[in-house]
Amino acid sequence: MTKLYFLLILALSFSFKANAQVFAELEVQKKKIPAIVTEVPQPASVTEDAIRQKFTQMGYNAKESRGVYSYKGIRIPEISDETFDVILKVERKSRKEKDESNVYFAISRGYENYIKSTDDAGFIAKVKTYCLNFLPWAEAQALEVEIKAQEDKVKSTENKLKDYNEESESLIKKKKKLEEDIETNKNNIEKQKTEVESQKKILDILRAKRKS
Repeated sequence: MTKLYFLLILALSFSFKANAQVFAELEVQKKKIPAIVTEVPQPASVTEDAIRQKFTQMGYNAKESRGVYSYKGIRIPEISDETFDVILKVERKSRKEKDESNVYFAISRGYENYIKSTDDAGFIAKVKTYCLNFLPWAEAQALEVEIKAQEDKVKSTENKLKDYNEESESLIKKKKKLEEDIETNKNNIEKQKTEVESQKKILDILRAKRKS
């Protein structure tokens, strides 16, 4: 299982550009800290939700300030048995690339001792490998968003069909009532014709009684 996991991560590594993961500075409360930046081919909102949901499932909650999420004293077994403080920020890659995002991931071993590009290469490699998980997480979340949107569309179309069915039933009832009214009107016409003829005959009789 471990070998399979390694091969999967390795495949993901080769499927993205060489510059998909770099160190950059992240400004937090007017301080610049080093962070690993991972490019994710999904919108920032989707990517952020995916990562935060995973951390919530791990039992970790963050403090948020201006889009920056701070996790205190968390443990990520895929990286180390140590506990870390983690800073996370997800932003749109650029104005033109609104469907892609950059994930800033900063790890501190305590007292704001954030890992830098010059730190232990093996440890940094583990962190970068872990950050590659953001890609399938975001892809899965994007699929869930699509499914939810499609479920809403299905529900909307079903509601519209229900409205049409109810309207159809109402029209059928109106049609039936109209047909009954037409039949009643026909009968009334025939009765009235008979009444007219009867009254005309009475009129003729009365006229015949006039003195010439």
